[in-house]
Amino acid sequence: MFNTHFIKSNFKYLLFGFLMTFCSSFGQTFFLGIFNPLIREDLNLSHSEFGGIYSIATLVSSLTIIWLGKKIDDFKLRNFALFVCLSLFFSSVFMSQLSNYLHLIFAIFFLRLFGQGLMSHTSSTAMAKIFSKNRGKALAISWLGLSLGEGILPGLVIYFLNVLLWKKIWLLIASFLILFVFPLIIFLLKNHKDNTVHLDEQKINIKIKHWTRKEVLKDLKFYFLLPAVLCPPFLITGIFINQIYLFENANWSLNYLAISFTAYAVFTILSLQISGYLIDKFSAVKILPFYLIPMIFGFIISILFKSILSPIIFFIFIAVTNGTANVLMTSTWSEIYGTKNLGAIRSVTISLMVFSTALSPVLFGLLIDFGMTSLKILLYMLIYALFSNLLLIVKMRSYKPIIIA
Repeated sequence: MFNTHFIKSNFKYLLFGFLMTFCSSFGQTFFLGIFNPLIREDLNLSHSEFGGIYSIATLVSSLTIIWLGKKIDDFKLRNFALFVCLSLFFSSVFMSQLSNYLHLIFAIFFLRLFGQGLMSHTSSTAMAKIFSKNRGKALAISWLGLSLGEGILPGLVIYFLNVLLWKKIWLLIASFLILFVFPLIIFLLKNHKDNTVHLDEQKINIKIKHWTRKEVLKDLKFYFLLPAVLCPPFLITGIFINQIYLFENANWSLNYLAISFTAYAVFTILSLQISGYLIDKFSAVKILPFYLIPMIFGFIISILFKSILSPIIFFIFIAVTNGTANVLMTSTWSEIYGTKNLGAIRSVTISLMVFSTALSPVLFGLLIDFGMTSLKILLYMLIYALFSNLLLIVKMRSYKPIIIA
């Protein structure tokens, strides 16, 4: 799906995007969760206390992204990327010196903000601004960085925990960021010129209006799209946080849990590449009304069928939607609202997505505490996904971009 000429011609930009999403791993839940029991033991925290601190820090970071994320439109890309990298370096050093509850709140806040939030935000915004005709391919390749992080970092951390104290691992992360990532960003963006046309813009004759964030927030269409945008991160976070309960309560064998996650990782990567190709061929707006359908099928299968393969099939279908979403949403905002103020626009959606991932564990935890079964929870998930997809179909059916003559 990717010809070697495209990769060779744009290798530095693609590697930059890949590198930034890989480094976002250091602020992602899958990575921070590995240190959960060690932090709780050091600070004598209960599960609920740690969860509360994590949610508060995540919520505050989601609000901060709205302001800080838009700065990528105002500063040179290299300077902004170096600022994010340097901030994540200091955040990692700060985490390595953890000593009390307040310290933990700020440490998680910084890691979520500069890791999960701004590293991935910088990558996607840069790929969308630099590329136009091949935007889908560029985004798909860049998001492989996170897939690599999900694949190798948990194993590496578990290995190092056998020989090092957990705080020393954060010093290793800090060293990696300042000694390898920081100079590599300088090299990769050495000749980048901001405020220039896309690398392949000359191949596209249509020019759409570039919306401001204020205009987007007044656009009804934006709010019709939001439920669908927030659907995968909100629901998948809820599933992953409560994976053991969902498996046991649904009478799914825990022996299939590892297989399900392996299938999830493989199909996320596959869907990234396929969706990137389809977006470039047909446009993101045309793909958008269909991207929740695999997840919807996954919920239906998990509710109606009691096969031992149900959890694996379920994870495969939600992986297809999640992988597609990583590429699709940035491309969608670019096609609908233009790229000039993309950083400001994405900062709002990223903030809401981070907020949804903070709210999800709390809401799902309450449903479980009230005694709701896995099947009922999955049914409510299905209803939300169907409602979100209906809004997409209704609003995007008659969509036409605003063309500038």
